[in-house]
Amino acid sequence: MGNYFSKIIRNGTLVLENGCERADLGIRGEKIAGILAPESQLEADEIIDASGFMIFPGGIDTHTHFFEPGANYREDWFCGTRAAAAGGYTLVMEMPNSSPPVIDEGTFALKLGLAEGNSVVDFALWGGAIAGNQAELEKLNRLGCIAFKGFTLDAGPEFLWLDHQQQVDGMEEVKKLGKVLGFHAEDAAIIQELKARFQNQPWDLRLHDEARPYYAELTAIENAIIFAEHTGCPIHICHLSIPEGAECIKRAKKRGVDVTVESCAHYFLLNYEDQFEAGTYGLIQPPLRSRERMEGLWPYLLDGTIDYLGTDHAPYTEEDKEPKDGDGWRVMGGAPSIDIAYPLMVTEAVLKRGMAPHRLAALCAGNGAKRFGLYPDKGAIRVGADGDLVLMDVSHPWNYSRKNSFSKTRCTKFPYEGRELLCQVVSTFLRGREIYRDGRILAEPGYGRFVRG
Repeated sequence: MGNYFSKIIRNGTLVLENGCERADLGIRGEKIAGILAPESQLEADEIIDASGFMIFPGGIDTHTHFFEPGANYREDWFCGTRAAAAGGYTLVMEMPNSSPPVIDEGTFALKLGLAEGNSVVDFALWGGAIAGNQAELEKLNRLGCIAFKGFTLDAGPEFLWLDHQQQVDGMEEVKKLGKVLGFHAEDAAIIQELKARFQNQPWDLRLHDEARPYYAELTAIENAIIFAEHTGCPIHICHLSIPEGAECIKRAKKRGVDVTVESCAHYFLLNYEDQFEAGTYGLIQPPLRSRERMEGLWPYLLDGTIDYLGTDHAPYTEEDKEPKDGDGWRVMGGAPSIDIAYPLMVTEAVLKRGMAPHRLAALCAGNGAKRFGLYPDKGAIRVGADGDLVLMDVSHPWNYSRKNSFSKTRCTKFPYEGRELLCQVVSTFLRGREIYRDGRILAEPGYGRFVRG
């Protein structure tokens, strides 16, 4: 058995945990079984030529929205996970704020059933930490939620946001469970006041930033850090958009606070000045910031302050983004990215800005796996890990169009339309099986497994 492999992937450049190595990769069943000398003469049931390709660990999206149950005309588990596979993601951590949200045993079971029957990639489920459900968190933890998420501002009538004391209460409970509490961090009072002040003015992307300003996000981050320091609860800041918040988190880490932070490709590549004409198609929350703040966030990605890159994938239809009355203040914040974010950041961070490939792999896979208890099975190319891999071609520039997406909502008006990338996903493997290649999904719905927290 020692020299038997079901697959050998030959002639590629492996992006390992501490650097890159030109080597062959042996897979036995679902697991990586050997990192072999290049052009090894060992035999296998299947030989795959990866000449000219970089082989990254399969991506772990720490922040996914599929709208199912709920408004699944926007995105669902079947279409969304196919888009994930095409984008190089082999595991998604799906957020709880669907309709109904995952806040108790019944709502957990509903979402789990939908995911198990339709997902083509592995998946984990966040549980919701809302006002009034503190007693449910232990049950959700027992069922296998990967972590818990709360909002620090109004998130609608089904997902009740947490005021300051409720954040502390939630942290105390989550700490007992040995889990992480994540936050959508924007200050409720500031945004409520500014929304009332601005809503009679015509909406645009610049005004969206002013109505949800950087200091609203910074205030909520600072408060969460204070409460985490008090309770000792590990916390996760979702979709960071501002360098001021990164600096605050960097200082907190230095003094020992157990805080990690996720950001998204759009906060490094898009801004309300350059994308102003995108209008509501550039409307996300927290908002796209100024060009200066966008550039100011890059040093914190490059120096390791930012721990992971999620997608915050949340596609909407043209009808959602272009209401008949033209009132942008009523438009939901969200945009698609799960089929482009990983190769986009290889392009921008590695090929254009010189980040070491293994550090980008940590941001897109390894760090999330370690934080949320998935490592060493997930998140890295190493012997004994699941055969979760993505083969990237970094030698043929191409232009992205959403009309070719597997996603359910294929509107071509979002800001990435037509963007040139220097990196393209050629093939994605999940647990040793090729699930995507050259525009084709090769796995059936339900191949993806639930990964318990």
